[in-house]
Amino acid sequence: MNYTVRLTSPETNMCGIIGYIGYRDVVPVLIQGLEQLEYRGYDSAGIACLDSRKGNLFLAKEKGKLAALKEKIGDFNIDSHIGVGHTRWATHGEPSRENAHPHTDFSGQIALVHNGIVENYATLKKTLQKKKVRFTSQTDTEVGVQVIGRFYKKKTSLFQAVKQAIPQLRGFFAFVLFSKDDPETIIAYKRSNPLVIGLGQGENFVASDVTALLSYTRRVIYLEDEDIAVLTRNKVTVYSLKRHSWVSRPVTTVNWNVAQAQKQGFPHFMLKEMYEQPEVLRNILSKRIDRQGEVYFDTITKAFRKRLKKIERVFMISCGTAYHAGLVGGTAIQQYARVPYQAQVSSEFRYTNPMVGPEDLVVLVTQSGETADTLAALREAKSKGALVLAIVNVVGSTIAREADSVIYTHAGPEIGVASTKAYVAQLATLLLLAFYMGRLRRKLSRDAHRTLIREFKKIPDQAAKILKEHKRFESCAKKHYTRRNFLFLGRGYNFPTALEGALKLKEISYAHAHGYAAGEMKHGPIALIDHEQPVICIAPDSLTYEKMISNIQEICARDGIVIAIGTEGRKDLEKMADDFFCIPKTSEVFSPILTVIPLQFFSYQMAVLNGRDVDQPRNLAKSVTVE
Repeated sequence: MNYTVRLTSPETNMCGIIGYIGYRDVVPVLIQGLEQLEYRGYDSAGIACLDSRKGNLFLAKEKGKLAALKEKIGDFNIDSHIGVGHTRWATHGEPSRENAHPHTDFSGQIALVHNGIVENYATLKKTLQKKKVRFTSQTDTEVGVQVIGRFYKKKTSLFQAVKQAIPQLRGFFAFVLFSKDDPETIIAYKRSNPLVIGLGQGENFVASDVTALLSYTRRVIYLEDEDIAVLTRNKVTVYSLKRHSWVSRPVTTVNWNVAQAQKQGFPHFMLKEMYEQPEVLRNILSKRIDRQGEVYFDTITKAFRKRLKKIERVFMISCGTAYHAGLVGGTAIQQYARVPYQAQVSSEFRYTNPMVGPEDLVVLVTQSGETADTLAALREAKSKGALVLAIVNVVGSTIAREADSVIYTHAGPEIGVASTKAYVAQLATLLLLAFYMGRLRRKLSRDAHRTLIREFKKIPDQAAKILKEHKRFESCAKKHYTRRNFLFLGRGYNFPTALEGALKLKEISYAHAHGYAAGEMKHGPIALIDHEQPVICIAPDSLTYEKMISNIQEICARDGIVIAIGTEGRKDLEKMADDFFCIPKTSEVFSPILTVIPLQFFSYQMAVLNGRDVDQPRNLAKSVTVE
């Protein structure tokens, strides 16, 4: 396989939403926006717009990926300058044309798209059915638009109808809608689920992700919870249901560009994003290390720093891939700042009545900054008085705003559903946080810190070196792509790498894989090992290297297939392995950044060889915005 490599510069309902009002032909704008949002869900797609010549509401929806919708629309001659679009990840109602968005109210006047869940939809639906309202779908979305339609029927404005309807709807969701009767207005509402307004000249946009807007504008407004935005061609106004008044929201200029959100010659976003990792690392190090070689975070205030110095425990809270990054970060904080840590998945944290308080630091790791479980964990931690720090990629996201402080990872947009560069960015940022806390708490000497930073600065080039070995990863995958069961083993800092490697393989190749602490192999997993069982052993130079070698010998003794990742020059490991991938020599603390790259490539090649949809694996989407 040949790649054209061009490096760019420097989380459960997902659904993608796009809305536009302005002077452009609306259909291409909606379709282009949905193309950028399809990673959020690809069970169905649809658009609604107002044909200004006929005065009709044009509605097109199709089951499956966006391509099916584009084919259906074809050469439709529609003169429209207002509309909404949606790509769906199904919650209520199976993936079908009937359940696809947009949905309309009983009068056929209002078209609405939705992300999230209306929790009391069943009760509301029964009430409406008693009033002879007929439903055409199984979705909670249609219930939402029908409730709004009941208020709109009373000859109020669409804004007033939304304002009156929202208190009747429980749950966490975002709406974008317009009415056939008012071709000059789009209404958007946010409760937990993300919405961002794009500001143009004689046009305005709304979307669930800023990537859908980058072709048209980089000036955006991030809506806050309980905001109702009113968009016209020339104006955006925001009403806060919390404050019961019109409010001003700050305008932010996005530092991402269109090229970063495009494939740029790569066959898949995932591959492109893997190749961007060295530059992401360089960018992080350049932003976070000052001229004196000290770690610097411009978002950490003096007051936050003062509390950080005195904390007694750290809780690492996150989901999925970010959870694995948190395990590495927690281990580093414990080692270099001498603060004990606990790690817990976000979805469990708030249901355990966690014993956190003012003496504790809760670190939330999230790419999107909108993950519902992590947001709930944040609010639980803050309610108990804990100090909350967010490690986030997306500037202006809900978690970034609500945390006591935020450190941005500056990874740029990540479109591939399976996280790669965002994970590496989280690892790098968390390690810098560990060193920062070590210096702050006087547990890490100046000389030791300087040594670590010097070594850290070598990591981007070392990562680039590993990326050049892509043909070897492809060759290994060709030997094993038909196998359906894999075991990943690691120790110390690379136990989380084993978890992450297994997750990547599951996500995009659909093979069963399990990550395990290597020392626990004899407590169960060893029963699986025979001549057909591949075991991926992550064994760089470390405190437990010899222990890891012993574990590998146990695998060899049972005729297991060993795929090893180790430090260059380790001939003993290479001799034991059926396939051996080496990483440049580095300290154990930095090794997870390097050891994960071969695993990313292996998973990618396994998926390609099995004919999987790499960027949009089945049943998954990028951002998890409901529980």
